[in-house]
Amino acid sequence: MSAMNLYSLKLRTAHLDNTHLEGGKERHCAGAERMVSEENILSVAKSLLERGLNRNEEIPDFIQLKIEKVNRSEVIELEALPVRTIDVPDVTAGIAELRKILETMTLPHVPEILELLQSRQNMRGAILLDVDTLERLEPDQERGVRVTYMDADTIEPTTAIKNHFREALVLATKVAFAPNIIGEICISDDPEYVTGYVASKNIGYVRITKLKEFGTPFGKRVFLYRGDKSEVPNCIEYLENRKVLVKNVPMRPVQDTQMQIN
Repeated sequence: MSAMNLYSLKLRTAHLDNTHLEGGKERHCAGAERMVSEENILSVAKSLLERGLNRNEEIPDFIQLKIEKVNRSEVIELEALPVRTIDVPDVTAGIAELRKILETMTLPHVPEILELLQSRQNMRGAILLDVDTLERLEPDQERGVRVTYMDADTIEPTTAIKNHFREALVLATKVAFAPNIIGEICISDDPEYVTGYVASKNIGYVRITKLKEFGTPFGKRVFLYRGDKSEVPNCIEYLENRKVLVKNVPMRPVQDTQMQIN
């Protein structure tokens, strides 16, 4: 993308409970984000809206599409994390492989971190977790931390179908370079997508083919933080506001490398 200006497109949809008008809460349904050049705004906006409308059989009560100009000079470019895959027969084996990887990262509370990851409560954003104290560092624990302003540096074919792998790799690459983040673990909240991942600058992007049962509507994203609490605002500022394009993002993990963690 060589244009001087890019445009950030952010989609958010939600269902409203019966008490919403009296102060009740909305239930997050779907979200998506792209950062594209001017000539692609209309086609990408259309695909995002189609995705928001087709995410579930029930049409959302609330649909928001925000389009914002981004100066190209504010954007940093990162190389996509290398991709590896661990193919497992079931969720038990997947969690066991994830545990092995986390144990190589000198984390003192691996069982507690895995329990948090598998908790049956969805969030709009991610948990920012101090890996040494297990303290949650998000200013708003219901909202979590929202990673925004990111995309691959080459436009993918316009489609309303979510490319879980590509979007997650872009996000994981941005997160891996955040101040004080030593890793990320994620299970999708999409009931039909059971592949999860663990990622960091050191290990790359490691896909584990089964981290939850098919049909499970719960998921979680946890950012593993290590450092002084005074540096948390700087970390969140990067995650939520730094503009990032990720280079050499494949459309799919074509040549998965089977990775064994001993």
